Amino acid sequence: MAEISSVEATAVDAGNKLSNDQALGRVHVVTITTPSTAAWAQNDTIASPVDLPIGTRILGFRVYHEAMGTSVTMDIGLRKSATVDAAQTVVDVDAIADGLDVASAGLKSELTALANTGTYIDAVDNVVTRTTSVTNIYATLLDANPTDDAQFRIDVFVALPG
Repeated sequence: MAEISSVEATAVDAGNKLSNDQALGRVHVVTITTPSTAAWAQNDTIASPVDLPIGTRILGFRVYHEAMGTSVTMDIGLRKSATVDAAQTVVDVDAIADGLDVASAGLKSELTALANTGTYIDAVDNVVTRTTSVTNIYATLLDANPTDDAQFRIDVFVALPG
């Protein structure tokens, strides 16, 4: 059986070091946790203050949540950081997760390929998802009025460039 040499193996064979953009990215977790009290309403948004640099790879996510109420869903996406865009323009509303059912308590988790389309994909390598601007992760509660004070935590796994 033939063995095909990966891009990373070829780089090492040529005497090059691997970078975070290749195979040695250190995984970081960006966490968004709800306050203990919140008068939630449909279309409310919560966000991380963490600026993700250009070239950040989105690896997966987990959402731990209480029952948010009948028919409530959650979208997790990327928006430009306030440091580069005061309006915090949405880069990709569905960048990380689209329409998660959070009506009843549970755990939502996705640790596989998250997206292969969207405005945040690196045009050079459309297999690996990378941010193309300085961004923040945010979530929006949709489709119904969420239960007040319902708690959730979002963990998004990323590999920073460099």
